[in-house]
Amino acid sequence: MKSYLQLALDIVTREEAKHLVSSLLDYVDIIEVGTPLILRYGLSMVTEIRKLGEDKKIFADTKIVDAGKWETGEALKSGADMVSVLAGASLFTLREAKEVCQERKAQLVVDTIDFFFPYPQKVKEIKEINPDFLSLHLASDAFQRGESWLAVMEKSPFLSEKNFSFMVAGGISPATLPQIIKEVSPAVVVVGSAITNSPHPEEITKEIRRIIDELEF
Repeated sequence: MKSYLQLALDIVTREEAKHLVSSLLDYVDIIEVGTPLILRYGLSMVTEIRKLGEDKKIFADTKIVDAGKWETGEALKSGADMVSVLAGASLFTLREAKEVCQERKAQLVVDTIDFFFPYPQKVKEIKEINPDFLSLHLASDAFQRGESWLAVMEKSPFLSEKNFSFMVAGGISPATLPQIIKEVSPAVVVVGSAITNSPHPEEITKEIRRIIDELEF
């Protein structure tokens, strides 16, 4: 099998986001309306990207940490097929988000960006929730200060778990992607700034697509 490619639209304008979706639609499998984009424009941005995304899955990176039922419902009503909840959220919030996703035939992503150190009870809770994807996510602030995705994820209590479909995110580029695929065998590869900050986003996206297609596992 091979990984899906997810385009993360984060610190971009509405116009830039729409242009990127239109020009890169043929190369990606999932379009993420990132947390910064939602904070800037609201969930209406999810609706706008949904209209452009044709048959692609739309992921609202809401990073829910409370009000699991209501916030998950709002994201899905806006047109998302996938939503995220933080790994550190309470078990009640995790359960509510999962229940709403199941009711609406959507997918739940549990994001570990806030949770790196071993805590057996929390790992047990997330196993109980059984998310569709577990996102091993390096914070952009850490990446910008020189942290390596693999070096940071070695501390994660989740990396050795075999029962999750992993989503890998945070500073991933064509240079780092081959080793990450080899080490993790992710279900989804998330690429944001390497594409959105590039003067040639289509070329970079094609290169990432080529790497994914060649490195089946």
